[in-house]
Amino acid sequence: MAGQNFRKKFGAGEADMSSTLAIAAMGALALGSSVSDSPAQAAISPQERAGLAQSYRIASGPLPGALNAFADLNGLQILYDSEVTSRLRTVGLDGDFAVDEGLDRLLSGTGLSWRFAAKGKTVSIILAQNDRGTATDASGAAALPPIDVGAEAKERTRGAPQGPGDRFTGYRPSPTAATTLKTDTPIMQTPISVQVVTRQTMDDQQAISMRDAIVSNVSGVTLSPNFFDILKIRGFSSFGSTFKNGLQDYRARNYDTTNLQSIDVLKGPAAMLFGRMEPGGVIDMVLKRPLETPYYSVEEQLGSYGLTRTTIDATGPITSDKSILYRVNGEYYRTDSYRDYVTDRAVFIAPTVSFHPIEQFRMNVDFEYQNKTWVDDYPIYPAVAGGPANLPRSRYLSPAFLTVNMPNNISKKRIAYDWTYDLSPDWSVTNRLSYALTNNRTDNGFPLGFNQATGVLTRSMTLNLGYVDKVFSTNLDVKGKFATGPLQHSILVGFDHFDFFSPMSVGASLSASAINVYAPNSWQFENILGASQYTIQGQKWTGVYAQDMISFLGDSVHVLLGGRYDWAETAISRYRTSPYLAASTYWASYDKGFSPRLGVVYQPFSWLSLYGNFTQALGANQVTTQGVTLSPQRGEQYEGGLKAEFFDKGLLLTMAYFDITKTNVPVTDPSNANNTLLIGKARSQGFEIDLTGRIDDNWSVIANYTHDDVRTLVGTATDPVSAYTRQVAVSGGILPGSPRNYGNLWVKYDADGDLRGLSVAGGVSASSDQLGDTANSFVLPSYSIFNGMIAYRTKIEGFNVTAQLNVKNIGDRTYYPSAASRYLIQTGTPRTFMGSLRVEF
Repeated sequence: MAGQNFRKKFGAGEADMSSTLAIAAMGALALGSSVSDSPAQAAISPQERAGLAQSYRIASGPLPGALNAFADLNGLQILYDSEVTSRLRTVGLDGDFAVDEGLDRLLSGTGLSWRFAAKGKTVSIILAQNDRGTATDASGAAALPPIDVGAEAKERTRGAPQGPGDRFTGYRPSPTAATTLKTDTPIMQTPISVQVVTRQTMDDQQAISMRDAIVSNVSGVTLSPNFFDILKIRGFSSFGSTFKNGLQDYRARNYDTTNLQSIDVLKGPAAMLFGRMEPGGVIDMVLKRPLETPYYSVEEQLGSYGLTRTTIDATGPITSDKSILYRVNGEYYRTDSYRDYVTDRAVFIAPTVSFHPIEQFRMNVDFEYQNKTWVDDYPIYPAVAGGPANLPRSRYLSPAFLTVNMPNNISKKRIAYDWTYDLSPDWSVTNRLSYALTNNRTDNGFPLGFNQATGVLTRSMTLNLGYVDKVFSTNLDVKGKFATGPLQHSILVGFDHFDFFSPMSVGASLSASAINVYAPNSWQFENILGASQYTIQGQKWTGVYAQDMISFLGDSVHVLLGGRYDWAETAISRYRTSPYLAASTYWASYDKGFSPRLGVVYQPFSWLSLYGNFTQALGANQVTTQGVTLSPQRGEQYEGGLKAEFFDKGLLLTMAYFDITKTNVPVTDPSNANNTLLIGKARSQGFEIDLTGRIDDNWSVIANYTHDDVRTLVGTATDPVSAYTRQVAVSGGILPGSPRNYGNLWVKYDADGDLRGLSVAGGVSASSDQLGDTANSFVLPSYSIFNGMIAYRTKIEGFNVTAQLNVKNIGDRTYYPSAASRYLIQTGTPRTFMGSLRVEF
């Protein structure tokens, strides 16, 4: 009987409960054998007990101990197979819950379910595998044989089976975002807007890049023309705000989804947890983890413009006791483009090894290698009068003689680890570390000016024959729970350090030939001989942070108090005409500052949370290309909203109002590309709605809408003519590429009965008009594009086989998703087809 064998020593002995005895007990129950009842048990029926609420403080940790504690508090018998549960963990239970709610939370992510079994007046609970979620009827339930589940707890969305390799995870995110929030606090109790793109979302939409996976599935996110993988979150750039498993991956390009389990987007200034960054939010890519159950997958994708992509995914145990596991994800990718001359070739391999030698300790070691060669496609595309020029979407206006004959190349190697040690049921320590070395060769074209009457575009170009980026990042977190009277505390105390360094590089900024955009001669000779520039650059910062989540009033109120202090260093060569001057003028600027956070959640019902937060953030301290140190950026946000769960927690709704201001915003001086100007203050104010998850066993949905007003509050003083000529931001002006209203809808139907295995989905992405430059001199028109998917899953000779076809921009709509200036307009991709065939076993 649970409770009689509850171990006081943490992590020791749960697995020693005899499997033979547990199975025998379940067999006896299935045969109807009687079990003596205590008076407390006999007084309450299973149905009444399911709705009876009481207070719990069961810490996160091994599942068997948590189940035993739960049984003791309720006077229940919990029968289970220790071979199934011995290596599983639970997020714990803290607060007032009914029995059924408590069991749901304890088993969340374990792949296990439960049922009541009533024999006379006895109440017992049997753990059972059940793809249709938790059953709470009082009928008898036969015990299942031992269930082989993964080494790590995974969320199991109701009505959406995990499927092979944890692929079928549904659209509903896990109850927690532990990697991104650095705690196991449920999203419903967190006073922050967090959106999650799941693995199944990426698979259903065949989203190959990180940008494709996020933009159509998360509110408040839009594209931004850039060389790097940069988006705009709530109107502000994500540069420096992209993380991988909680560690910054700085200046990275071409993020792929091959080895990602999910992508978390934490909205608003997140400096308290992650350091100095943009105030719009954080993108955190969560990696796939090895599984105990062997799994292998091979997928081939073919698409428009010669696209071919081959991916593999293999995982399983290395040792017989499953204490060491592995997973390998790999990709070969090649494609041309709807843009003339543009090509892309990539190889990616990412092995991971997990160690779990004892119950209290878990460690993952990740390796990545990426080699990518591509023809640069910087979005040079001019405006004429009040809108984009009437040019084919395929028109390529970079210096093709240079970019095609000397394509870009990166070779990236990354190694990282994370480990957690449970000091006790309530306390743990986590350490993460990442080091990436990237060799780069790039050449790019830039627009300088455009004569609307003649169609002549003047250009410049940069040439970097080889430079290296070295990125080191680490953090240490200590987490714990304790009580002071009626207050329950969840504490996080941490330290992190980031170091970016790019040694001496040799490059050149050169004049390029002019081109007529209406009758281009793309193969004009480009003289790449010119004065060389020698540059060294680097950044360092160190931060300490602490936060306390205080819960009280029956776990219905949660107050988050936190703060962070940063010490930062930014350095670059001030003079670059020779290696000696570059080295001798490599000077650093220093900054420091405090970033506070306050948040409150009121949870009147388990399915509804009302929240608000205030936070400030110290942003990047930048040095211009002319060696001038700029004042650090600072961000501030007020946010309020609600979160709600529907359809038995299968569907998550988030509604948020936000008001963000950012000071010392740097912009390129249009009259001198080598100079940087500062906008005094910019503001993003609006609201968002996100609805993600599963309505029932057949219907799933992703829907989001954003209303956002992003404009300059304090800008450069100038007259209207000068603003148009110089393209500077003036007070009241809308920031470029910031639509006022935009949203996305994706609906999926999974058939059953005779058509079981068939899935059909469709969606629309829409945007209102948006201004294309800081002077607000032209408009990108509104648009709506439609996408669709059909897939069929079946078994052939014991193999799981999935055939799928996706069509994007079904109506072949011409549209412009974003712009940065009158010369930089991003064109939308025409209608594309992508088919895939996946074999899993």
